Amino acid sequence: MFKKPGKAAFLLTLFLFIAGSLLAIDSGSDVKSLFDRYQSVYREYREAVQNGADKHTVSKLADEMKAACQDYYSAIGVKADFTPVADNDSPGFDYSGSEDSNYLEDAGMSGSVRRPPPNPFEEELNQIMADLAAPGSEKRLPEIEKRLQKLIANCPDPEIKREAIFQLSEVLFVSPSDLRKSQEILLAYARTAIDPESRRQALARIKMLGKKAVLMRRRAEFRVVQENAINKWGSFSKSSWLALPVKIWKLGSYLTTNINRRIKASVLDRALEAYDKAVLETYPKGSTEALTRSRIVPCNRVRMLVNGRTSFHYRMEHAKRAQSSLYVQTLLFQDDETGNRLTDIMCERAQNGVDVRLILDDFFSFGKKDGVIQRLKNAGVKVLINNPILKNILKANFRSHQKLFIIDETTAIVGGMNIGSEYAKGEIEEYGWRDTDVEVQGPVVREILNLFERNWEDLTLKKGFEKGDVEKYRKAKTNVTEFAGLKKKDGLIRGPIPVYFDNPPLFEDVDARFVITFPIDEKDDNILDLFEIYLERSKREVIFESAYFIPTDRLKDAIRRACARGVEVKIITNSIESNNHPSGGWAGRDSYRDVLQAGARIFEWRGAQTIHSKVSLFDDFAVTLGAYNVNSRSHSCDSEDVIAFEDRRVARAFRHMLEKDLARCREVTLEDVNSWNKDLMKKAKMEFFNLFKFMF
Repeated sequence: MFKKPGKAAFLLTLFLFIAGSLLAIDSGSDVKSLFDRYQSVYREYREAVQNGADKHTVSKLADEMKAACQDYYSAIGVKADFTPVADNDSPGFDYSGSEDSNYLEDAGMSGSVRRPPPNPFEEELNQIMADLAAPGSEKRLPEIEKRLQKLIANCPDPEIKREAIFQLSEVLFVSPSDLRKSQEILLAYARTAIDPESRRQALARIKMLGKKAVLMRRRAEFRVVQENAINKWGSFSKSSWLALPVKIWKLGSYLTTNINRRIKASVLDRALEAYDKAVLETYPKGSTEALTRSRIVPCNRVRMLVNGRTSFHYRMEHAKRAQSSLYVQTLLFQDDETGNRLTDIMCERAQNGVDVRLILDDFFSFGKKDGVIQRLKNAGVKVLINNPILKNILKANFRSHQKLFIIDETTAIVGGMNIGSEYAKGEIEEYGWRDTDVEVQGPVVREILNLFERNWEDLTLKKGFEKGDVEKYRKAKTNVTEFAGLKKKDGLIRGPIPVYFDNPPLFEDVDARFVITFPIDEKDDNILDLFEIYLERSKREVIFESAYFIPTDRLKDAIRRACARGVEVKIITNSIESNNHPSGGWAGRDSYRDVLQAGARIFEWRGAQTIHSKVSLFDDFAVTLGAYNVNSRSHSCDSEDVIAFEDRRVARAFRHMLEKDLARCREVTLEDVNSWNKDLMKKAKMEFFNLFKFMF
């Protein structure tokens, strides 16, 4: 009920004792008496908890301790607000506030200690960055430029001043598109910078802006020839075969233009590659940013969308209200009730002038291209298919696993859910999967939007023949498929998964980091790098929740090091019975022994539905979620994304969610693994499917 006091309480008491002693010199006996009262009540509370006193007594003492603490803090001029947690089922956090929620486990309370007043210069810089990321910011650039210049002139903090100068160079580059002036500002800063790293970053940004200018020119050139190719294809397709010489002439004209388009596409692709390398050089050397190719973005609004009941409610409502754009990327788009419902909305929005686009992976689009996908095309939705298998059989195992849902460039939903009833019915029907999304608003949406636009551009450049968005209209099938639940439910917990939050938790002013990985094209694993960094920073507890758990040797080593430092590492994943890919479950079990011997604990889901959630919690300082599974595919085959929140309030809410998941799991022990190895059939399955773990 209440957690046992420990080391943190002793440190808190010691801090208050020292502070009280110093203040007593000036403020006399009143402050000292308040401090003594707080100590006395705290000792009573601690003894009651240790001796197992009844709930009423502990609760009463907790209230007295809260009052004594508040009186003492008021006397020394510190504002604090402490709220005792009534029971383990009450999360006890403020969903909408901007206060930093710290755990005071040792005092048996959840504390909401107010953050110190923010540095006004940092606050202004964060607000400027938020304004720059907002739609329509190009109209406010002159005003933003003046704000940055004022901030640079008055700010005494060298780090904030440096970031303001970097932001000003970006603003000047865009409006009035003055590359020379933006580079001169960076050069002037580099000449006066005291530390070599700041100087290096400034010079790297000069180079990056030069590459960006080249990239913009190459994009403009490509778009001209692309539009020309589309027009010539239209002219060819509309001409009659009766006028054969004209038809042949127009075909030749189109083919010549298309060759030129492909040449320009190759030039643009090289410019993109050069720009990406230049951007990477702007990150601080050896930093989390450099290792993960990402930046912390402040001032975001975050809403937890736990399970399909909540996530698809917000998806559908946002989609209905889209005014300018609706961009969707997903691994699969089911021809079922949910897929058809979203298709209706996307078609209606496209027909009303909204820019609606969809990116799908080819592997999971077979059998659907003449159904919902054709309906979308017929309505004017722009659809691109990633990794066409028949065009490149050797890359059939490589997939686009990223999942993005972006509305009007202001709101984004990311997480683990594809478009389908198995995801949407979570908390509604028995077979509805357990999954997690998050809705974000604020500057980080620009990072998510950049990924979608870059993916769209990349697929456009790879087209062999450019024929426009809608090649021709065909009649679409209207079959509605149904998702079948798990085949083996014996021993599983029947019924829908319980409602996790009646109202989705909402948080303001959250620091977010959006991380992507392209292991095939970029030869990177930025997300695994982030996991390793967070593991090294963790001191108490780490929880990995992954639909499919097949850890790499690197992750095993990171887990082993964390456990050796005393960190409790827990893994939540599917049982064989709940796994929609049982063969992947057998492959994963082959790695259990190494993970358990490293000191971690493994918990298998026992619900009567697949757990598809991909969430990782690191102490209470960070949480990640997205498309990335802790498995072989995400590490080596599939493009992935996660969003990380470095915020204690958000981490605390996710902890509450993960604790509910743990309650529906069964812990796997070394004894279990030994029994599987003694069972000839189970051992054979584990070893056989482990040979093909690259497929899971």
